[in-house]
Amino acid sequence: MKFAACLLLAAAPLLVWAQREGNFTIRFEPKAILQTGVAVPFEISVTDSRRNPVTQAEVKLYIETADGRERKPFVAPAITAGVYLAKPIFPEAGDWKVDVEVRRNDQFSVRSLEFNGRE
Repeated sequence: MKFAACLLLAAAPLLVWAQREGNFTIRFEPKAILQTGVAVPFEISVTDSRRNPVTQAEVKLYIETADGRERKPFVAPAITAGVYLAKPIFPEAGDWKVDVEVRRNDQFSVRSLEFNGRE
């Protein structure tokens, strides 16, 4: 009995990491001028390999300084089928890396772009 419990506990981390490439197409852009100190809406469109909208996904947008010293997550709830909206707040002007992560079931995809925020 103890052996079975140990085996199950040892395999648990593998179950968490058993994600595969989602092959999702992720497109995103700000819907306002990138400014510091205000919520800037980013519309995120996610489609599958057949160009169908990806629904019921967990979508997060991350902003990270160009030097990697600061990274902040923003949840992006669905606004229509396959379209999600995040509202990051850029704390300072400069170059920012923006990552969007999409998870659905056991699938995972990421896309990154760089933006310049101004005051």
